[in-house]
Amino acid sequence: MKRTVIAIFIVALLTAVPLFSEYADAADENVWLYEIMPAGSFEAVTLYNAGTSKINLKDHYLDDGEGTVRFTADIFVQSKQFITIASAVPEVWFTDHNVYVHGTHGIVAKSFILADNGDEVMLRKVSDKKIIDTFVYGNGDTSTEGWKGPAFSKISAGKMAVRCSAFDTDTANDWKLSVAGRTSEKISSSGMFDATVTPFVFPDSKGDPLFAALEKASDEVMISLYLFDHREIVSLLMLLLERGVSVKILLEGSPVGGVPDTEIRYMTALYEKGADVHIIKGNGVYKRYDLVHNKYAVIDSETVIVTSENWREGSFNGNRGWGAVIEGKEHAQYVRGIFIQDCDPLRYDIYDLKQLYPSAAPITLPKYKEKHISGYSSFYASVKPILSPDFSLEYLKREMLNASYRIYSEQMSIQYAWTYTTAQSPLSWSSAAAEKGADVRMLLDVTFDADDGGVNNYTTVWLMNDMDGIQARVINGGDNFSLTHNKGVIIDDTVWISSINWTDAAFNNNREFAVRIRSEEVADYYANYFMTDWGDDPMIELNVTVKGNTSGDAMIFDASFSSFPKGTAFEWDLDGDGYFERSGVKIAAVLPEGMHDCVLAATDTSGNRYVYEFSVTVYAKEERTSFSEPYIKYAPILVILLSILAITVFVRRSRG
Repeated sequence: MKRTVIAIFIVALLTAVPLFSEYADAADENVWLYEIMPAGSFEAVTLYNAGTSKINLKDHYLDDGEGTVRFTADIFVQSKQFITIASAVPEVWFTDHNVYVHGTHGIVAKSFILADNGDEVMLRKVSDKKIIDTFVYGNGDTSTEGWKGPAFSKISAGKMAVRCSAFDTDTANDWKLSVAGRTSEKISSSGMFDATVTPFVFPDSKGDPLFAALEKASDEVMISLYLFDHREIVSLLMLLLERGVSVKILLEGSPVGGVPDTEIRYMTALYEKGADVHIIKGNGVYKRYDLVHNKYAVIDSETVIVTSENWREGSFNGNRGWGAVIEGKEHAQYVRGIFIQDCDPLRYDIYDLKQLYPSAAPITLPKYKEKHISGYSSFYASVKPILSPDFSLEYLKREMLNASYRIYSEQMSIQYAWTYTTAQSPLSWSSAAAEKGADVRMLLDVTFDADDGGVNNYTTVWLMNDMDGIQARVINGGDNFSLTHNKGVIIDDTVWISSINWTDAAFNNNREFAVRIRSEEVADYYANYFMTDWGDDPMIELNVTVKGNTSGDAMIFDASFSSFPKGTAFEWDLDGDGYFERSGVKIAAVLPEGMHDCVLAATDTSGNRYVYEFSVTVYAKEERTSFSEPYIKYAPILVILLSILAITVFVRRSRG
């Protein structure tokens, strides 16, 4: 259904210009469709001049199959520049963009209304109506000239399709889904930086290196978090504010389960002390990221703290997670720049704390006692900041496919669908690395899952173990922790300290932050903890005995003579249909006559699954008495004859 109220927008991502500069087509085809925003309160089409000289839009027009947008006056687009064509003046969050509105500058729109559910957008030449570029989305017509393959996805309100490929293949692969105002960092723009890294883990450290780094702050602290209500850290920030240190905080406004009341009251205390506390929250249509799931801080433009854990006392003291303090000016300045962009108060989704919680009461906090922490080792390393949704998935793919000897990943969540689809994912890349000889191991938390065969992390681990080369185990607490909240990956001599869960949403729609650290010492530091969490290799040897083999009678299937660790679960498939209908180390079953291919599956407490296949033959009852069968019908006659014989013998003896 097409809307009658339309407007347009689209952000010119100038950082993307180098992508296209080397791939301009012939003179008539130098202008491309670059961004399409069809839904919401306004629409937009952005064009990009990929050529080396300016072009005149008067020579082109837009066509959606039902209407057109024509340029009756000269409108020039300079080389490597963008222009956005809008049906109305954009909303306030687009005021910083150069937009040409329908009805101005000689722009004439006639019935050009893009459908919410899907449509086609064509850029044509005026002289011969030749199609220069085509975009098809949703339920649009994929047979439209200039397009190949399936349509791009439906584009919901507030989102847009953005060209992401340096090559125009006329397919959906040239495009990605985005939102106005997101950063558009590339792998190349996020450089490698020299730094000194202090690694630590939760809950062993209780975050002590983080406290030590914050205690040293003298000028500025910037913090971006998903959840933040750690009482002692808040007390430390209060102390820093008293010393004149600037404190700026950006928090997610719609976390799963809602914002904790303690967080609101702690942030109110900091706000009243002079901290800048901002919340990123959608307004019903516009929000740049599904979730701001970061867990980092920048100190004095010199130091970055990154963790897998939210800044909460329970997380620090009870979760398995990884963290690092990274000292390096260039790296810190880069991350600071990202924080400033995310926290821009001019953005439509950024709110001051008091705008959302005007009546919140602060919590009175005790004065912070400095810890003066020492004893943690530091190492020289090369570090690279990683951003979602900008390029994290693309970079992880590159790293995994280049792995030579190990990939160790400890995750709270891995997307179940990745285990059975052919789509490219961290699991398929891990399997590819294993085929080349890498040792690939996956640990997945099951703290809140039931081992009931449902779609959960137990099942995900089971299916991962069926993938070529991947060893996978579940983890349900350790010697000194409960929930495994980690998102860490070790690839050869590099390690990712990350907020990114292994899901499509985390990689493609959330604002997430990770640091890739290249250092053999640092990678081995985390690998030692990983292998401790991995545990010893279980020893399972399966053996089955079967008692009984008669149709209609109960048969006993017994695996209790096998070798297996405590907690191993047993499942039986006795009819070869692939379904495990019975469970237990010893079961009884009644089977019909014939040959049966059976399977026993044993799963240990780490999620490793072992399979034992065997066959049994079940006989009919008559086959069990084969000697008497031919004569059984004469039994009554035989009984009579024997009775007569006995009587005769008795009578004769009596007379004799």
